[in-house]
Amino acid sequence: MTVDLGLLSDLAPDERRQVVALMRRHSYAAGEVVFHEGDAADSVHFVVEGRVVARRSSEQGDRVAYAVMGPGQAFGELAMVVRDGRRTATIECVERTVTLSLPFADFERLCARQPDVSRLLVRLLAERVNRLTESLMQALHTPAELRVIRSLVLLCGLYSQGARRGSPVAVALNQTEIAELAGVTRPTANRVLRRLEDDGVVALDRGRLTVLDAAALHRASAVPAPRLVPHYGLGRGTRSDPSGGARRRP
Repeated sequence: MTVDLGLLSDLAPDERRQVVALMRRHSYAAGEVVFHEGDAADSVHFVVEGRVVARRSSEQGDRVAYAVMGPGQAFGELAMVVRDGRRTATIECVERTVTLSLPFADFERLCARQPDVSRLLVRLLAERVNRLTESLMQALHTPAELRVIRSLVLLCGLYSQGARRGSPVAVALNQTEIAELAGVTRPTANRVLRRLEDDGVVALDRGRLTVLDAAALHRASAVPAPRLVPHYGLGRGTRSDPSGGARRRP
């Protein structure tokens, strides 16, 4: 059996087969929790189908979403590093999801026989560092309104896997979750999303949204922040004026 998962791709075919042979397949329904924050950590999960959202507890005791992961991505990788550790987040399935889990004990035994397989652990940790670094840079240096757009760009890429290029992309998250992922308040996220809707870039619905113009969304993610405040001017039929806003074509 061979499975083409992103984080396994740099292993030799023989090594990859050995890793996959140790994995256990799990199926989850939409809304089902894979594990809770504080649970014992003994395995890493690789997403095969579907998408999951990671949540952590805030100081006020609320569960806050901070990441969404889909096919080819992994979660729970700290279990491969910290012996007898605890889960640092709650993982909930956004939709029907299939994962392959790799128990730490099995992985450790395999590394003893095949030292080169330890590259998988290095790659898992590198992916985590990259994600954390990017999140930190966004939080420190990107204005709140632009963070909403860039979070939506990432979600659009995640939800467009397998879809035809140029077709609408349905994102099965509500505005509160999008605000949490962007690290902004819900009113800020709502204001940005409403402007995007006015420009024909997205369509808002109860508990979800649809990206209608992914190209315009990508262009907006590169727009300097000062131009975002008066008006985005993202959709069809708009043009920028010298003051940084946008006005409708007559």
